[in-house]
Formats: sequence, C-alpha cells, structure tokens
Amino acid sequence: MRRLDCNWLLCLLAFCLGNAVQAASGQVSLEQYRSQLHELSRKIETLPTHPQDAARIETSIPETLVVTTPSGEITVKYHDLKNDLSAFARGNEKKRETLGPQLRNYINTLESQAASFDQEHADAAKAKQQLQSILARREFRRVEEQPSLINIILSRILAGLVRFFSRLPFGSSTFNWFQILVYCLVGAALIVLLLWTIRRLRSRPENPAIREIIPFAPSSRSWRTWLAEARSLAQREDWRGAIHLGYWAGISFLEEHGSWRPNRARTPREYLSLSTSRSPNYPALSSLTRKFELVWYGSREARESDFQETLGQLEKLGCR
Repeated sequence: MRRLDCNWLLCLLAFCLGNAVQAASGQVSLEQYRSQLHELSRKIETLPTHPQDAARIETSIPETLVVTTPSGEITVKYHDLKNDLSAFARGNEKKRETLGPQLRNYINTLESQAASFDQEHADAAKAKQQLQSILARREFRRVEEQPSLINIILSRILAGLVRFFSRLPFGSSTFNWFQILVYCLVGAALIVLLLWTIRRLRSRPENPAIREIIPFAPSSRSWRTWLAEARSLAQREDWRGAIHLGYWAGISFLEEHGSWRPNRARTPREYLSLSTSRSPNYPALSSLTRKFELVWYGSREARESDFQETLGQLEKLGCR
C-alpha cells in the first residue's frame, strides 16, 4: 500500500514538474493561456486597491509567450503590458487612474482574441470541408494530377515537329520538290491532328441525368393511359409528375401514329430531332420538350399554369 502511495506521489510530482518546465520555457497550451489571462485579469482588477502589487505582477509576466493552438503556434508579446504595469507602479494616483482602464482593456482584448481561436479553427475546418465537396463534383473528376499517356505522346510529337521545322532550310537555292512533299505531308498531319483535337473538345460525354430509362417503348402504353395518370397527379397538385407523364403521353401519341419507330433508349432531344422543323407537330413537340426538360431534369418549380401549358401543347398534337 505504501509503495502505491509513493508511486502516486511520484506521478503527481512529475506532472507538476512537467507543467513547471513547460511554463518556464514560455510555451503553453491554449487552455493554459486562457487560464493565465483570467488570473492576470483578476489581479489587475485589484490594482486600484492594491497598487503595490503592480511591480510583482510585472515581474511574473514573461516578455513573450508561445501559445499552442489547433491551427499552429502563436507568439504573444507582453512588452507593452509590462511597461504599463511598471509605469503604474512608479506613477502617482492621477497616473494610475489613467493606466488602470488601459490595463483592463489590454487584458480584455487578449481574452477576446484567445476566445476566437476555436471559432477560427472551426471556420478553417468548414472551409476545408467545402473545398473537398467542390473538388468531389463531377466536373472535377476528370482532372488528373499527372498528364495521361496520350497527352505525353502528343506533346512529344508536337515538340518533334517544332524541332523539324526549325532545322529545315527555306532558302530558294535548296528548295526542291522533295521538301514540298515533306511540307505537304506535315501540313496534312497537322490538319488531321487539329480536326481530331477540335472534335474531341466539342464532344461531351452524355449526361446520364437526361436519359430516362423506360423498360418499354412509350407507345406500349396508350397515350390515354399516360394522360389519365398525368391528370390524376395534377389533382393531387403534383405538377412536376403530371408534366412528366404528360410529356410521355405526347410521345406515345406520336409513336402510335407512326411518327417514328419505337425505341425505348431515345432521349427527349432525340425524339425532337426525329420530327423535322417542317412537320406541323414540331412547334408543339418543341414547346412540350422544353417545358418537360426544365421541370423534370432542370428541377425548376412547377405550377398549375405549367401543367395547363403542357395540356395545351398536347391538344395541338391531337391528344384530346
């Protein structure tokens, strides 16, 4: 039992010595710094009634103090505070009345700054989280930290062409038909490369959000069934769903009347492209498609007026 008590006392002594060494070295944690400021504020509050303590307080304060915060180390300089305490200790009563509020304001400022460290750390963590969420978006998924093999090969080909052109003589005395052939071949290769690059830049991967997978052709269900379900959703004020089913009612109607061959893999834009601009159904189908895409894929808020507009375009197609 005595050995346990001795071990406990040794641990307590080691802990106290560790804190003492840390404080003597001028480096403290954020909580210790706040505790010191609170104790220092309490002592300064007693100076008007105990001015003789100013010199002792000034001696106990180090010139600088390193505070360890979650975002790193911060060096606090007490030079101005020590000077004010020294002047308070030597000054007369009138001088002390002036320095007293100044000392309290100084400590209050340090305490408010110490209290804001946690908020700054939280703001930095929130900003980091927002940055990570932005970089996780689809448009940044294809960003590569290192160039791909194709990009490396293309860059080397272009560099070789630049070196080739830089060494070719362009004087009239050395110009011959072989050089003309070489220039034409190189020019043709550059044109092909340019056209391929433009085509790759203009081509965009199809957005999966605009392709709705329907396990059957729209015309496999009667357009009247589509329209009846759309009206049923409209009665429940589900305008977005009503416009969705109303669109497919129009597609089913046109498909039943032979406007195109059934294919459940088509997108709304592909259905629109099958109807030429000279077709009498094109204006109504174009307006119907635009309203459907804005409400269903664009997630725009739908209203009763939008559904009534959809019904109007369906009547123009012949869905009555």
